[in-house]
Amino acid sequence: MTAASPSRLVELDSLRGIAALIVVLHHAWLTLDGTPPWLDWALTETPLRPIAMGRQAVIFFFVLSGFVLTRALLRQEARSPGSVLSPLGWGHYAAQRAIRLGLPVLAAVLFSAALQSLTWQGLLPLGQPHILRGASWSTPWTWSDIASQALLLRYGDGFQLNPVLWSLVHEWRIALLLPFALLLRRRPELLLAIALLGAAIARLAGMPEGQVSLGGSLAETFAASAGFLPAFAAGAALALRPLPRLDRIQAIAAGAAIAVMAMVAHDYGVIAGSVLLILLAQRGGRFATALRHPALLWLGKVSFSLYLIHLPVLLALTHALFGQASPEAIAALAVGISLPVAAAAHALVEKPAHRLARRLPVLRARQGRIQAA
Repeated sequence: MTAASPSRLVELDSLRGIAALIVVLHHAWLTLDGTPPWLDWALTETPLRPIAMGRQAVIFFFVLSGFVLTRALLRQEARSPGSVLSPLGWGHYAAQRAIRLGLPVLAAVLFSAALQSLTWQGLLPLGQPHILRGASWSTPWTWSDIASQALLLRYGDGFQLNPVLWSLVHEWRIALLLPFALLLRRRPELLLAIALLGAAIARLAGMPEGQVSLGGSLAETFAASAGFLPAFAAGAALALRPLPRLDRIQAIAAGAAIAVMAMVAHDYGVIAGSVLLILLAQRGGRFATALRHPALLWLGKVSFSLYLIHLPVLLALTHALFGQASPEAIAALAVGISLPVAAAAHALVEKPAHRLARRLPVLRARQGRIQAA
């Protein structure tokens, strides 16, 4: 097995930022009505389709998470063999993930609750898009709502304050399983087979194929999570057994395949395209150079915060300006405002959460020295 490079792949940060922006544009698109036919065609029948669907960007997030987290676990295992899979090591990993995910999620839920209190005037009139009327802000929030949504314990349309949290339910659960992928480091094909078995269980449990789903009960959310195992496993397998660098002809073929995969609705095609996109970003050349542009690197830096806060911004502007501005103007304003708000959230919440998570090994080491003395 080829060891994973210890260097950070900043190109992947840029790809994550682009994917987050696609989700923002997708939700803005969902609020529009009566768009020109040529635009409908461009966003449904060309490689721009992820903007109309949104799901492709989330599947890419899952593949990328599997890849990046597994690389990090491999580096940790190389420094301290056996540490990742020990009970203490797994607990430490889980605590770090809980802080990195949990604090920004809590802040995003509180942010949405504050905006709803300031701008919400009740349900929007009938005929409004589901994302504005049914999936979010359909009832006044309660402190119980805040607690359950921040802890990612809802299902169905239960994430009323911030519907994007559906994906983090699956992200959190499956990320906790990734250390066990190291047991299959010499058999990544077996890892993929197990993941596909999980997806089969999800289908047998009635989880809809190729749709956003949390199931109709808390128990069914676990079956829904199993349906996303192949995306994480594909990224993990790529980290466990890195593929050779693409040559020029292979890179051209990969680029063409990625464009085709962007137009498909099936998750497995998107997973394949995501793997090719990661390989293409690692190759170097003009594509990697473009991904190292400062604007894209900045977008990648704030991508998680952008993903979390953009929908509350869109909802607040829609309710505050309903009947006073066109849906197109509100959508454009929401996209523009979400970027600086995401930068603020990154600085005030996400970075401190990362610092706190990184301090955990230091605190554990100090405690061990005290006990030894």
